[in-house]
Amino acid sequence: MAAVARQVEVGRDAEAARLKNELAALRKKYDAALHRLEAEKDAVAGLTALADVKPKKIDRRRPKHGKPEATAILVLSDWHVEEEVRPETCRNLNTFTLEIADRRIQQLVQRASMLIEHEKHLTGIRRIVVAALGDFITGHIHDDLVEVTQLAPLAATRWAGERLGGVIDAMQEIAPVLVATCSGNHGRSTKFPRMATENDHSFEQHLYLTMAGQERRKTVEWQVGEGYLNNINLDGFIVRAHHGHAIRFGGGVGGLTIPANKAIANWNQAQRADLDIFGHWHCFSWLPYRFVANGCLIGHNAFADRIKAEYQPPSQSLIIIDHDHGRVTKVLPIFLK
Repeated sequence: MAAVARQVEVGRDAEAARLKNELAALRKKYDAALHRLEAEKDAVAGLTALADVKPKKIDRRRPKHGKPEATAILVLSDWHVEEEVRPETCRNLNTFTLEIADRRIQQLVQRASMLIEHEKHLTGIRRIVVAALGDFITGHIHDDLVEVTQLAPLAATRWAGERLGGVIDAMQEIAPVLVATCSGNHGRSTKFPRMATENDHSFEQHLYLTMAGQERRKTVEWQVGEGYLNNINLDGFIVRAHHGHAIRFGGGVGGLTIPANKAIANWNQAQRADLDIFGHWHCFSWLPYRFVANGCLIGHNAFADRIKAEYQPPSQSLIIIDHDHGRVTKVLPIFLK
């Protein structure tokens, strides 16, 4: 009898424990339901409170104090005007002759003018910097280039100079122009590049100095570079211009960014610049607040295929600098056909 009584008692205890666990679980669910109910009530209250929110009238008219002031920089480089590119030499990706060069320069002026005029609706363009960064001609620095150039170096220099003058003419009709120049590595009279005397042997440098010396317009100023680097002070915003051939790039997976950053960091140790602009590499790219690499007028050619360069359509660049904030606000490639 005692054993039976113990079994009954154990059964009662087990049932009581089961019921206790069920009660705890139900109480937990009940508390969770109450919590969700309170959250829903808060959400409804919030929506109810927002029901009377009305839009506040904001005046969209231009402030009376006028537009912020800015500088437009039209970057010109790597025209290689006299070099002929036959389509069969570059996978039919490009054709280039003097006639096509002339047409692309006209497109450049038209599209740059439209972009700058559009920008003038947003900001006051104080000046236009025409940054002439070299390699406007190909020259005869290698034997094979003699075979693909349609003009001799001096004739090509005159031809390019006439078109450069036309670009400057068009830009000074929009705003006062500062022409800042650098010579490239192609327009030289020596077989191998020079260092300290590079500009003394440059057809392009001679062209710049001649054009600057003949300048009579009050709306056009010249800043002809004397060394490799040409620092342009735009009301405290420093632009460092150069052709780009001092940057050593061997086609690494990191692209042009790594060698360009290394060069800029070294130059900044002595004189800091807010922006570097350069050409030479024939591919447009830019790293915000660091550099703008210009494209080229000539476009893709056999040499680009041989060095496994990235294909890009012909282009030049337009940069807008906001002087109120001391920042580059736009960098635009100007694509050409």
